[in-house]
Amino acid sequence: MPDYLLLPAKDEAENLPGILERAKAVGLTPVVCDDGSQDQTGEIARQGGAIVLAHRENKGLAEAIRTLLSFALCRGKPGDLFLLMDADGTMDPALFPEMRRVLREEGAEIVIASRYRGKGVKGLSPSRHLLSWAARLYFTLLFPELNVTDWTTGWRLYTYEFLKRYAAAYPFLFRSQGFAAQTEILLRSASLQPRVHVAEIGAEIRYDHKRGRSKLRLFPTIREYVILGLRVRVASLLGRGG
Repeated sequence: MPDYLLLPAKDEAENLPGILERAKAVGLTPVVCDDGSQDQTGEIARQGGAIVLAHRENKGLAEAIRTLLSFALCRGKPGDLFLLMDADGTMDPALFPEMRRVLREEGAEIVIASRYRGKGVKGLSPSRHLLSWAARLYFTLLFPELNVTDWTTGWRLYTYEFLKRYAAAYPFLFRSQGFAAQTEILLRSASLQPRVHVAEIGAEIRYDHKRGRSKLRLFPTIREYVILGLRVRVASLLGRGG
């Protein structure tokens, strides 16, 4: 049963070689969505042995994640695991064996690499720190049943079985257009029956290792998170899809 590393990538040619090398060292098959890059992202990914899913034009992070999850749903089989993380050098696929261990020992369907249970973040701007802390408080108040500390990280391990039953309930996967896509999956999963088991493991996110500028737009992302939380919570109370 193969395990996969899913990487949404826009102009990440500098960061990919090290990530792909570490991924293969822990038994992961890398899959890169080249989201309309202007550099050699796709070529570097292929040279590094990755499966490359290419967008001819830049569609944004949410659509890159949709493409990767669609691949997982089409290619995956029972027992397969899918580690989704950023391709900017801030997250290390070498944490995968520990995430897999926690998933199996706890019978979890999702494992989140949480900065709030580990060493936190290095190199993050004060405004981004504030966004993460505010989002943590906001989503925890709205969705306490999930017992999650890190709602906005893109560093998550999913089982194939979870993705299948989630997609059966929400075939559109998510409606978010930006960085909130994975957060939306987590929020909507709270309505699944039987209840989804989410586990967390401590991690350190190294923004000081990041090359290139951040693609996150702060105020539009804040607005998206606020609207997302209210929309999904109200929809769940009314028994609707949202």
